[in-house]
Amino acid sequence: MTIEDPLQAKFEKLRAEVNAEGQPLSSSARDKANQGALTRWRGKFFLPVKILAIPWAQEVIDQVFFAGQWNLPVHPRSLDGVAGIFLSAFSHADFAHLIGNSIAFSIFSWLILAKSRKDYWTTVLLGWIGGGAACWLLGPTSAHGLSGVVYTLFGYLLAIGWLEKRFIPLLLSVFVLVNYSYFLLGAFPTEAGIAWWGHLFGFLLGMFSAYGVYREPGKSS
Repeated sequence: MTIEDPLQAKFEKLRAEVNAEGQPLSSSARDKANQGALTRWRGKFFLPVKILAIPWAQEVIDQVFFAGQWNLPVHPRSLDGVAGIFLSAFSHADFAHLIGNSIAFSIFSWLILAKSRKDYWTTVLLGWIGGGAACWLLGPTSAHGLSGVVYTLFGYLLAIGWLEKRFIPLLLSVFVLVNYSYFLLGAFPTEAGIAWWGHLFGFLLGMFSAYGVYREPGKSS
């Protein structure tokens, strides 16, 4: 065997691999790829729905068995209110309150999931636990509802595009700014009976989340 033989064999193997990569996918491989993509999108679509099942179950039980009196608010700076840090996001005053939060939560969730599942979980958890803790430490009165988490998602969506300066994140930020900028009013004491401080804490946490997870321009996500 000459020296050229192993080199020739390696060359032929490399050429075969290159040729194989250049071939179009077979129908079965293409079907598997499409099915995998569909499965991933279904998972992303139903993820917010699964999370919303928790407050909806709580509200149904509350209205059916407790006449709307089974609430789980966070009570500021109180030992009784510590549990509310974790539970208040899933408690609502009534179905109207829950429906409004559910719609906004779903829309903002799907927008973030279109970009990154990791960013989504980071933002949701920060809004849930961080927002509950902020209301416990700094809130003036008791509060409950998913709106704090909604504002965390909103804050992330507004900030991420200007941080990453890439097409998809910028598109998300511009879309939210154009269509949902009126949400900013809810972060200030403009309406009686609204826990605006929870919205403000959530909004700031959302911007913090975007800063924590954003990718530098030019780097792969």
